[in-house]
Amino acid sequence: MNKSFIIFALVIVLLIFGLAFVIAGTGPSKATIEKTIGAKASFDATLKDLQDIKYGEKAIVNFPIENNGSKNLEIANIATSCMCTLAHFERNGSQEGPAFGMKGMSSVSDWKGVLKPGEKVEIVAIFDTAYHGPSGVGSQFRTVSLETNDPDNPYIEFNFTGEVVK
Repeated sequence: MNKSFIIFALVIVLLIFGLAFVIAGTGPSKATIEKTIGAKASFDATLKDLQDIKYGEKAIVNFPIENNGSKNLEIANIATSCMCTLAHFERNGSQEGPAFGMKGMSSVSDWKGVLKPGEKVEIVAIFDTAYHGPSGVGSQFRTVSLETNDPDNPYIEFNFTGEVVK
């Protein structure tokens, strides 16, 4: 083989690896949350039973969260347990930020929702009963997780169950 061809090939390989390294390093990063004394996440039920859910419909589940503290409450890194479920942060009936999907399968986001003391929002889960096709009928259990800056509740899981029926 020609010496200049080998050098050319090595340069191309190095450029490809260098470009891949730069692209990987410039992507979005996970939101970081620092614990804040005075932030207090308050919520009622962490498990909701939807009972029967008709196949082909989308079930919507609301999980209210209130800041009962004296400092701002931050919510970030929302994720679901399955691609059939999306979740978002909702304030006064309007979605804020992106819809979040399954942990490890969806885009990473540095988005944070902030609740002032006394403020209440909802984490809304949307479960697509048809996502898994006809084999997706039967008992279902899904989770929506999130992180907060509340030292007593740094990681919260909301769960819902239901029976997908035809």
